[in-house]
Amino acid sequence: MKSFHDTYIAKTVTVKIPGIARGIHLYVAKAISQTGTGTDEGIANAVDWCREQSVDIISLSLGGAQGIDFVLIQTDQLESAVDRALDDGIFVVAAAGNDGGNDDDGDVASPGSVDDVICVGAIDVDGDIWSNSSIGDNGFNPPENWFPRSDPDMKPELVAPGEKLPVLNAQIGSTTALYAWGSGTSGATVWVTAAIAHLLEHRPDIQHDGAAGGRSTIDDVKGWIQESTIHIPGHSGHDEYYGYGRLQVDALITQSGQA
Repeated sequence: MKSFHDTYIAKTVTVKIPGIARGIHLYVAKAISQTGTGTDEGIANAVDWCREQSVDIISLSLGGAQGIDFVLIQTDQLESAVDRALDDGIFVVAAAGNDGGNDDDGDVASPGSVDDVICVGAIDVDGDIWSNSSIGDNGFNPPENWFPRSDPDMKPELVAPGEKLPVLNAQIGSTTALYAWGSGTSGATVWVTAAIAHLLEHRPDIQHDGAAGGRSTIDDVKGWIQESTIHIPGHSGHDEYYGYGRLQVDALITQSGQA
């Protein structure tokens, strides 16, 4: 069997432009082609490779159809790989998907649909829901969702900026630009990934190899997200578009210290 390195690009990256989490090591596993296509098996192999590198967070700015689950046996390779990462105490952050609006299929994309994954929707420049951000179907809806979801796993969990985001090294025709504009839940996912990385800098004990770790710690962090987000006016609980609310990094850090 071929290893991930035989087929896909995987490497560590030195961060030249630091974000809010300054002490990170960035690992990049490229399992999607330049045209934006990839296979379920290839992306699952990338997730498994990240596990082998002992990362703390896996960020997945992608989504597809959910795997079908019969008698709690998972048949989707990517969702199974994500479950293995979650079992190791690795945080998985994934995009809700970009098929919102009137033509929405009624649920967020996979693997954001997996219960313990932190699923991210997008808001626009005015702070309103981005028009194409996918919604969460949190009720009884077989075969994708055999049981109604409950807090803090209702989908999506939160929203972050996702419209007109600057993107580095975009290819525009024959000219390589330093920046370009992009919109979508993929960009919103990166904000939340950075927030979790910043949280782990403040709370190294909840890293997957720290004193805590495991799914119970992931559940704790998702509870802190639920408590720390900026709730949408008129919504006291979870909203199927906005989740528990808008990302608020400083409040998330504060909430973690109150646990």
